Amino acid sequence: MTESLSEHFEPQHELERALAKSFFLVGSALQSNDESLGDSVSKLHQALERILSQQRFKFVSRCFELSDYELKLIGLVFIQAIEPDSLTPYLGLTWYEQGPYLSLDKLLTLALKQPQRKAKVSSELRTSNVFQWGLLRSNTIPSLTESIYLAPELLRFLQTGEVVMGETCMFSQPILGEIDGAFLILNEAAKDFSDDFTNQQLNSVFNKDIEFARWYAIQVASNQGAMVSMLTNEEPEGLTQTQIRYDLAWLLLFAHKKKVIVLLPQWAKSFFDSKAETIQGLKRQPNLACCFICDSTSYIDDAMFNVREVKYPSELTLTDIWLELSPVNTPTEQDRLHARNVATRYPVPIPHIQTLVSQAALNERADFWQALAKLCLLEQKKGPSDLATLIEPRYRLSDMVLSDGALEQLQELVARNNYQSELKRRLPRYTKGCKALFWGRPGTGKSMAAEAIAGELQLPVYVVNLANIASKWIGETEKHLANLFDEAQRCNAVLMFDEADAVFAKRSKVESSHDKNANMGVSYLLQRMEHYSGLLLLSTNLKANLDEAFIRRFHSVVEFALPNHDQRKAIWERVVGDNGNDALLADLDKLAKRFELSAAQIINITETALLQSLMLEQQTIDKGNIAKALRRELSKQHEGFMAQHEIRDWLEGN
Repeated sequence: MTESLSEHFEPQHELERALAKSFFLVGSALQSNDESLGDSVSKLHQALERILSQQRFKFVSRCFELSDYELKLIGLVFIQAIEPDSLTPYLGLTWYEQGPYLSLDKLLTLALKQPQRKAKVSSELRTSNVFQWGLLRSNTIPSLTESIYLAPELLRFLQTGEVVMGETCMFSQPILGEIDGAFLILNEAAKDFSDDFTNQQLNSVFNKDIEFARWYAIQVASNQGAMVSMLTNEEPEGLTQTQIRYDLAWLLLFAHKKKVIVLLPQWAKSFFDSKAETIQGLKRQPNLACCFICDSTSYIDDAMFNVREVKYPSELTLTDIWLELSPVNTPTEQDRLHARNVATRYPVPIPHIQTLVSQAALNERADFWQALAKLCLLEQKKGPSDLATLIEPRYRLSDMVLSDGALEQLQELVARNNYQSELKRRLPRYTKGCKALFWGRPGTGKSMAAEAIAGELQLPVYVVNLANIASKWIGETEKHLANLFDEAQRCNAVLMFDEADAVFAKRSKVESSHDKNANMGVSYLLQRMEHYSGLLLLSTNLKANLDEAFIRRFHSVVEFALPNHDQRKAIWERVVGDNGNDALLADLDKLAKRFELSAAQIINITETALLQSLMLEQQTIDKGNIAKALRRELSKQHEGFMAQHEIRDWLEGN
């Protein structure tokens, strides 16, 4: 729009006073039954036409496609609102039927130069734009005897030229968003869409990730210099087409200054389909465009909307984004490798990338890529709520004492995740994801191995809360599993099912509804496990309890056996460390040889012995502390009495 609302032939406040005076004189002539009433009405029309020629009124007329009499009605109601004293002569007349303004019937009498048109105009009023858009309103359905008032937002606009969105408005105040550096890199291949987006009134952007689609639409609008307004994500109760039109009217007023893009959620489909009256009005508004944000095309009318699927960037593009936004001036091949690892390991929402990069760059003492990886790991903490518990990895594979075979398999699991891009490129039938089963006696390191793998990959671990997964209600278990896998997939988390035989048990012969429900849960697990592209780990003490269909789908089945003598000695040395006295440290080899303990038992014994030494105010752990703690640990398995002789011999050095 080339016209400026500030351009006037006469100051508007002078025209307002002249119109108020004319309006007052008409009332006075009516009150006194003066023969000059015709002249007074004629002067009223002249004053009315002068103020309606002002840019604000002309803009309202064009914007809402108002007829001549509709605009005159607005002018008459406007002067009553800003100059209420002009109504004084009408107070004693039948003209003043309903307060505080004149009735619609009397306003029409004043607005129309040809009274014979009044009947025709009256029949058209309910469907006229001035009432359809809510510019003029009444307390009930508009009728000739009702008092008519001006919408507050329109009153303010006509007085000041400003538009302020009210608190009850469904649409947010339009703002000009900041352009994200990630978008500038991503948008290189979508410039044609940016042009279409701002040149057409009805658009749709869809992607399975709604938040990504919304961010992209905002960025396109901001990049084209357009402001953005949003309709609330949750549908209010009792919302009507009328309310939508009323609230949309203020956006139309706001858009006189700059292009405004309105982002619409999926629930608003019925209010903006091809049959909705609102759509026809919007198609004629050059400064206002609507954009549906949805996860599929089923929510919009392809014939009405300019539809665009926004594809999520590939790992290569994400690598470029991380690298370009990093503070590294001259990236090396090692920097690109770091950027690729961040892109593949951490599915950070694109709108957060710029913030995380800026935060990592602030820590000058730390390596940028290490600091960034830690921040990305913290970003993944929004896990699958009450269905799983977040465990931040505390270990690496180097912290574990394992057999060569078990260690090699765990290293392969890490490598499979690190090289999945290369595997996918060179193997056409390769599918993303990695599934492994850890099995063996309790305390042999299954849970610690899951943390160690996550530590190597710098990924979060989500340990499934089995009690919250299973449900006696049909379909609820599957629903919980779906939420769990979807959320873990989004976070690219290491998903750990501890005591997996509780939910991955063998399917049984159906003899009751309970059996059928349990089998359905197992079958659903098979399906989701097959398509999960993250790292899925299961641990169990009894591999034989698992359904054979699951075993076939594992990339690795790792047995965690009790450590042998050399491994036990290494574990004792690591756990005791500098806390033992010389006599104890010198005798750890014999201790490891005499007692076949798991790693967890060795840790428990050492912790108990250290606590005893502290209670006795000893500086270090001695053999007596270990013997007492050992006796207590073995008594858990009813072996305390049988082990007394062995413990005594070890203490005596035999």
